[in-house]
Amino acid sequence: MTDQPTRKATITLDSATSDREFPIYQISINAMRDENHGHGYRLMGPKYLGRSRNLRTVELTQRDADEIRAVLDEVFPPASPTA
Repeated sequence: MTDQPTRKATITLDSATSDREFPIYQISINAMRDENHGHGYRLMGPKYLGRSRNLRTVELTQRDADEIRAVLDEVFPPASPTA
């Protein structure tokens, strides 16, 4: 078995503007290969921010992943296998 590269899951909050009255934010969940590279899924905010600045990144734990799955399964139950 080959070793898989270590990845970490993050939730990231980005800001596209410095406008304090009408800020534009984006929240995404990401699978990071290293500090600056990975891919993700936008959960909230505009599709393209252009130049954005990272406000906060939180690394997810296994417990976080289990709790997120439990919430998603409650709202969107897994399809039952057909016989």
